Amino acid sequence: MIRIKELTSEERATLENVKKNHAGYMPRMRAHAILLSESGFEVQELSEIFGVCRQTTATWLKSWNKEGLAGLEDKPRSGRPRKEQTA
Repeated sequence: MIRIKELTSEERATLENVKKNHAGYMPRMRAHAILLSESGFEVQELSEIFGVCRQTTATWLKSWNKEGLAGLEDKPRSGRPRKEQTA
């Protein structure tokens, strides 16, 4: 079972800010998952909430534990960059 390290009040406030205000959708979703994990949600529950596989959710939690805030950001990928959605 993967658990996140206990959050400080500063980390919690930062995650809330990222969840509400970050320009990217994925970092907002990851921050929300970290906050829910601290509240006691299990990896399987988080996977169902966010519509991703267990491994993806586990990766988010491990990245947070290892890298902190930097672990929420998208990592560079090979290939063509994604096209931005326009309204």
